[in-house]
Amino acid sequence: MATRKIPRALLAAATGIATVVASAPEAAAQQNQCVQPGTTITAAPWSQQLLAPERAWPMTTGAGQKVAVLSTGTGTNPLLQGKIAAQTSVAPGESGGGSSGKPDCLGIGTGVAGLIVGQRVTGIGFHGVAPDAQLLSVKVAGDEFPQGLPTNSVMPETLASGINWAVDHGATVIAVPTISYLDSDALRAAVQRALNANIVVVAATGERDNNETLPLTPYPAAYDGVIGVGSIGENGELAQNSRAQAVDIVAPGENVVTTYPDGGLGAAVGTGFATAYVAGSVALVRSYRPQLSNQDVERRLLAAAAPAPEGAGSASYGYGVLNPYAAVVDNVTDGTPAAMPAYQAPVVDQAEKAREDAENSSARLAYILAAAGAALAALLVGAIAFGPRGRNRRWRGGLAAAPVEHPEDELPEPPAQLFADRP
Repeated sequence: MATRKIPRALLAAATGIATVVASAPEAAAQQNQCVQPGTTITAAPWSQQLLAPERAWPMTTGAGQKVAVLSTGTGTNPLLQGKIAAQTSVAPGESGGGSSGKPDCLGIGTGVAGLIVGQRVTGIGFHGVAPDAQLLSVKVAGDEFPQGLPTNSVMPETLASGINWAVDHGATVIAVPTISYLDSDALRAAVQRALNANIVVVAATGERDNNETLPLTPYPAAYDGVIGVGSIGENGELAQNSRAQAVDIVAPGENVVTTYPDGGLGAAVGTGFATAYVAGSVALVRSYRPQLSNQDVERRLLAAAAPAPEGAGSASYGYGVLNPYAAVVDNVTDGTPAAMPAYQAPVVDQAEKAREDAENSSARLAYILAAAGAALAALLVGAIAFGPRGRNRRWRGGLAAAPVEHPEDELPEPPAQLFADRP
């Protein structure tokens, strides 16, 4: 159920975001130009109010976790200061010749990073899900995405290189907001290596292209063991163009607010940003429950998801809407949820039924006799108590005598003898 996309200009007017469409990460990626810095936004974004990850902060803020982000790099932003533990670039050379030289020209990686580890600042409502986690930044796309591939996608071998680098540098969570629509042995092997290393892999399912003739399969989201993430809007319904394929869970990804390169905040759109919310939540769970395997973390995340419009297991919403707090604190039982068997009426033994009917009939008779006995006893008591008086009055009815009134003087005076000695 796709919803109508809210115009970004309307969002800016409603939330005080002073930005233009061309400066948003999505638009920069499509128009091959570097995103401009964001602005100062003090209000807490709707997506943050919906998820409320800070409810889990008394238990965990993601400390000790390394979250790798495979995207367009990470630019500078005060809210990300000191959060990058290591970074690299595996992006192929720029096809147009020449490069901007910026750490993140398109701004997608910076936005994803902010949603995961963005710091708390007084007077700013925005913050990341797991502010005490560390970031491993892997650049898989430079100033533009490769030509000849579906929109905003890369070759699977590029993602494979990025995943292997993240494994080698101690990642506990790998977020893949950038997609490949091509399967490959190299990517499969890299993902399996990460899973074997007890790493949780979270990947975007991408956006449908209007020019698609056949549905495209998003990788690595489509691989077993990878948590595929779809996007919802502020109304709780599937965001416009969010791909309803390989979705395990959904999170806000329509007109969210996040960090921009070179400072400030601004609007962003896409399943890649929804992936950031899920990756940050995984960091919270792993920090609070380090004994859990990556499979246990995935099971907990999906079990704690809030119900979605189509119910659990739908193609569009997966198991439901991300719930960071419940994923951290709720108790999860072993086993896989299953439907209850259909009710089967028990077979009644006829002899037993006859015996039960006889007992019920005896009980009813006993109640009737007991009630009749009680009524007879009440009648006898009444006859004994009121019989003599009735005989004396010859069983005639009567009324009690009217009370005698004693009117008082209108102007009462004290007794005369009290003042007899006075003139």
